[in-house]
Amino acid sequence: MVDTLRLATLQNSPENLPGMILFKNVSKTFRNVRVLDGISLEIGLGERVALIGSNGAGKTTLIRCLLGEYTFDGEVSIEGLSPRSERTRVLGSIGFVPQLPPPLKMPVGQLIDFAADLCATDPKQIIELTATLGLDMAPIIDRQFVRLSGGMKQKLLIAIALGRNARVLVMDEPAANLDPE
Repeated sequence: MVDTLRLATLQNSPENLPGMILFKNVSKTFRNVRVLDGISLEIGLGERVALIGSNGAGKTTLIRCLLGEYTFDGEVSIEGLSPRSERTRVLGSIGFVPQLPPPLKMPVGQLIDFAADLCATDPKQIIELTATLGLDMAPIIDRQFVRLSGGMKQKLLIAIALGRNARVLVMDEPAANLDPE
């Protein structure tokens, strides 16, 4: 039996604007198994929301609907735009840390330059963020991303997401592979 997906609002900001992110009656089925069942949620600007549930509860599925990766029943919008039909515009305003790092074979330095160029950010800003996360870039700058440890990959992906200066930050299990400290 699939666990129920629970939502926890972590912080409300006085500047909250209704409708920054809207899920309206969102349902998703995989091979006759209902994973999401009528999820409705409105997240205002400045709110922090945690999706809480056991494995298989639908957390990642809901995130993938938000990113426009899945078709679904219902409605999802970010600032009034559909992630499915206006994907490029929507993804331009999102910083995303995936649950599993992609198997990229490009060198770390090239990945940082690519990410910085994509979102018009100075690569130095991303490198500075990696340092605050405890990742020394000097020894790994020429190493392929796929050859980094799990924790190094995660720290780099978090730095890239934070370096985007995005209006929406989505992290799917951001502490995975990180040391407790």
